[in-house]
Amino acid sequence: MERNLKEALQHRRSYYELTPESPIDDARIEEIVRFAIQHIPSAFNSQSTRLVLLMHEQHKAFWEIVKRTLQAIVPAEAFVATEQKIDRSFASGYGTVLYYEDTTVVRKLQEQFPRYADNFPIWSE
Repeated sequence: MERNLKEALQHRRSYYELTPESPIDDARIEEIVRFAIQHIPSAFNSQSTRLVLLMHEQHKAFWEIVKRTLQAIVPAEAFVATEQKIDRSFASGYGTVLYYEDTTVVRKLQEQFPRYADNFPIWSE
């Protein structure tokens, strides 16, 4: 059965298994991530995106914090599935990249270009 584009997109899923190994060494991963953050286009060339790269023990510690945080707010009967999802997917990978926006950059642009002030927080995302 052939699907049209909308149907194909609607039913698309990615099935893959994350592993704690990487064919790329840590220094190269960091280099790639730094390059991408510096050179990916942004509104008004603001480059407001920042990130934290976690690998090895930092990566593991982060997902343990996530699980402890969720355990405090997710009902006990639902937490088992939540913990399994984290352990079998996110936490089982080689590392974690946390993205955030430098709001100082956004505020400066809002001051510099008041006509577009309301748009800068949206554009920075």
